[in-house]
Amino acid sequence: MISVTNGVFITRVSVRNVEDVLPYLGKSVQLVNTDCWKAVAFASILVLRAFERGTNHAKTPGGELLLRLAGTLQIKDAIRQVGAKPGENFLVVFGSEDDARRVLDELGLEELPIGECPEEIAKTFFEKSALVEVL
Repeated sequence: MISVTNGVFITRVSVRNVEDVLPYLGKSVQLVNTDCWKAVAFASILVLRAFERGTNHAKTPGGELLLRLAGTLQIKDAIRQVGAKPGENFLVVFGSEDDARRVLDELGLEELPIGECPEEIAKTFFEKSALVEVL
């Protein structure tokens, strides 16, 4: 598990049945399907900043994270592009490490090792996340 900043934790998990986890997603918990943990970390920092400044487009941090990772203002498009899918996803918890551990336990998710993220992939996601700032 990675502490991105005070109040944001990311870990890579294996999800068997997305329907089982959907009720937990949204406000402070989100699952995203992307290859790059650095992109998730960067987007989560932008989410916190957007809520601090009142420039968020979504009602919840989890929704804002989806928008920023997908580089769109349409939540349906964001869910389709980077929303939770069966297999490997990143679990993002806006809260404490204890909150993140509790979510892992409650959902019965298997934590996986977090691999490296090639710079060219990270750069693409950074650009998408930043794009939402100007939309």
